[in-house]
Amino acid sequence: MDKAHELLRQMLDRGLQPTVVTFNVLMNGFCMSGMLQDGEKLLKWMLEKGIMPNASTYNSLMKQYCIRNNMHATTEIYKGMCAKGVGPDANTYNILIKGHCKARNMKEAWFLHKDMVGKGFSPTASSYNALIKGFYKRKKFSEANQLFEKMRREGLVANREIYNIFADINYDEGKMELTLELCDEAIEKCLVGDILNMNT
Repeated sequence: MDKAHELLRQMLDRGLQPTVVTFNVLMNGFCMSGMLQDGEKLLKWMLEKGIMPNASTYNSLMKQYCIRNNMHATTEIYKGMCAKGVGPDANTYNILIKGHCKARNMKEAWFLHKDMVGKGFSPTASSYNALIKGFYKRKKFSEANQLFEKMRREGLVANREIYNIFADINYDEGKMELTLELCDEAIEKCLVGDILNMNT
């Protein structure tokens, strides 16, 4: 927090008035450097000084906690964000969905996905990938396939692992035409790699 105070002091000395954007830059710097406690102290200081954070402020913290598999901390920050009347943006939802999928909280991830879409936000390809992989691991193939097809209709590109999953499923079911179609699609989208070595 001393580092943040020093930066703010330098700004004020130069006649610059810090804004929420300024604090977001500081927050992102703390979080990217792994200084999450300093980031939380900065958030608390902003609130004490009456400077209202926005979704980006909270997103920086939540993203790093998700990367560290700390969904408890992530959820607490999200609850605090909502309690302050700060609405989630598309990035907030994508961060939370991927975090919950990684933590195998598929019920919560699916709830967030539906809430996100209902509010008019668009999931990213990485969010779709996480949901599809999560459903596949739980053998919910129908749900995984529906998301995969929706993703393709929206023009989003699945990653190589997702193409591998569906190529394997269709190959095992004897659906060679669809298997080859997926392989061709993966190659067309430059997802060359182990999908071509499937079942060899």
